[in-house]
Amino acid sequence: MPELSVTEDQYDRLEAVRQDMEEAFVDSYGHVRPQDALEYLLDTYTPPDERNDERSASDIIATAEYPELQRVASDVSGVPGSGIDADEMRGQLLAELGPEEFAATLRAGPDAADESSPNDTGESSSGDVEESSPADGATGEGNSPGVPDGTAGGNGNPLSAANRLLDEHDDKWREGTGDTPYEVELPDGSTEPVRTKDDVRHLLFRHY
Repeated sequence: MPELSVTEDQYDRLEAVRQDMEEAFVDSYGHVRPQDALEYLLDTYTPPDERNDERSASDIIATAEYPELQRVASDVSGVPGSGIDADEMRGQLLAELGPEEFAATLRAGPDAADESSPNDTGESSSGDVEESSPADGATGEGNSPGVPDGTAGGNGNPLSAANRLLDEHDDKWREGTGDTPYEVELPDGSTEPVRTKDDVRHLLFRHY
C-alpha cells in the first residue's frame, strides 16, 4: 500500500480529527484509525466550485447583507425595505417566506430579476413610448421632474412610477424633523423616518 508522508503538525491535526470521530461515532470498545480519519476527510471534501451550492439555507440567510435583504423585501408586501435593522428585516422575511424560499431568493441574486427586465420593459414599453408620445405630451406625464426622457410613458417601469409618486403624493412625504432627512406618512397614519429619497420613493411605491 502506498505510504503518505506528513509533517508533525499535519499529523497532530489528523489525530485531532481521529479523536473527534472516535467520540462521535464509536462506542466504548471501538477504535478509529488514522487512515479512517483521512478517509473521512476525503469523503466530506467539497470542491471550491461547489461550495456555494452546498451552503445550507440557514447559513445563506444568516450571512445575507443588508442590501440583499432590502432586495428581497422589495418584493414582499408587509416587510419594509428600510427603517428597520438587518436582523429585524431578516426575521420578518423569514416569517413571510419560510427558510427554503427565502434562501432560494437570496441564492438567485439580483441577476434573476434583471434577466426578465429587458423583455418586460424593452419590447413592450418601447413601442408604447413611440406610439403614445403625443398623448404623453398632452397629459404632461413626460414632464415629471427627475424622470429621464423616453421613460415617462413606460407605465410598466417601476422606477418611472416611483419618481412620479414624489410629485403625485407630495403631501405624504416631507423633510424630517429629527435625525433622519425625510419622513413618509403611511396609510395607517403613522410616520416612518427614512434617510434618502430612494427610501421615500420605495415607501410611496409600496403603499400608494
